[in-house]
Amino acid sequence: MVWWFFVPKMVFGEDALSELELVKGKKAIIITDKVIEGFGFPEKVKKTLESNGWQVIVWNGAEPDPRVSIVQEAAKAMSDFGADTIIAIGGGSVMDTAKAGWVLYARPDMDLEALSPFDTLGLKDKASLICIPTTAGTGSEATRAIVVREDESGRKFATSNPELMADMAILEPTFVKDLPKDLTAYTGMDALTHAVEGYTSVWKNDFSDATTMKAVQMVFEWLPKSVDDLANLEAREKMLVAAALAGMSFSNSQVCLAHSLGHSLGSVLRIQHGMAVGMALPYTIEFNAHDNPESAKHYWELGRLIGIEEKEHEKGARLFATKIRELQDRVGFPKSLKEAGIAKGDFDEGLEKLVDFAMMDSSITMTPRPIESADIKKIYEYMYEGKHVDF
Repeated sequence: MVWWFFVPKMVFGEDALSELELVKGKKAIIITDKVIEGFGFPEKVKKTLESNGWQVIVWNGAEPDPRVSIVQEAAKAMSDFGADTIIAIGGGSVMDTAKAGWVLYARPDMDLEALSPFDTLGLKDKASLICIPTTAGTGSEATRAIVVREDESGRKFATSNPELMADMAILEPTFVKDLPKDLTAYTGMDALTHAVEGYTSVWKNDFSDATTMKAVQMVFEWLPKSVDDLANLEAREKMLVAAALAGMSFSNSQVCLAHSLGHSLGSVLRIQHGMAVGMALPYTIEFNAHDNPESAKHYWELGRLIGIEEKEHEKGARLFATKIRELQDRVGFPKSLKEAGIAKGDFDEGLEKLVDFAMMDSSITMTPRPIESADIKKIYEYMYEGKHVDF
């Protein structure tokens, strides 16, 4: 089978932002949100470009888990300005807004939910895309994927296309040094989930495996250091790199069950994305490894990277899930829905919709073990109580 591995140009390290001085173009629109704008990052980028003769505007309407209507507003701003360059400055939701807006800017006839990996869009004929992450987790700067939310139902849907890959990603550690401790932990666990799922998806491949392995090692080493000292620029830079490597992995192999569960948790209970998928991860490892030798071996291989010496594959996979829970404890990350503060009544009321949305999520098709709605329901119940999956 013919396969491809897509990555953007990566610029990283202190003063990475100076690369903007070499970018060619005339009219740039910066896509961001009001919080990031308050930190002054968009203005810093704007001044750098304007000093080189660019026309630049800032659109700050991005929101967490962007709705289709917000994406349409971003596309209109791109069109009204006639941008030849789109610069996303923010976390995953900002980059999703920029990418999805880019699609509608180039192809206003496109139904985002109908977008497939096989569509020809002509995005780069319309504008180039530069991504500058302000969190170290989503890896969206290195992916060809977007996650958008339906306005009416609130259901998240994920889709991908090779043309959604940014032209360049700039990993500037000073842009993440002010990220608070809880978001540092949530986004770091998001990166780990991307890496692990990229390694265990049914579309895993040698190139995605290589980026996963380094990402897993880096998250276990550098996430605790990032949480312990928020001003540690070396740790921030390493986590930015880890997140981008994990993004390269899953973008070229796909995510699976933890993301199906996490997308649904975000849609129904409005749980922050990194918290949702990171919390789901150890439960899905236990489910996928149960009486499933091939998947168990993959998790066992990842466990060996962090020092697990168990020789039996399924036991090693379960120890890997335990190590992830220990990392979560170490960085102050909730390990169950109850621990995250979700009321039992809210959980029970939303459970049927949680299951339905998870089963509708495209990521579930990449899961390495057959799964039915009854399994999803049971996993969610275990997640609420914090029980280890034993089925």
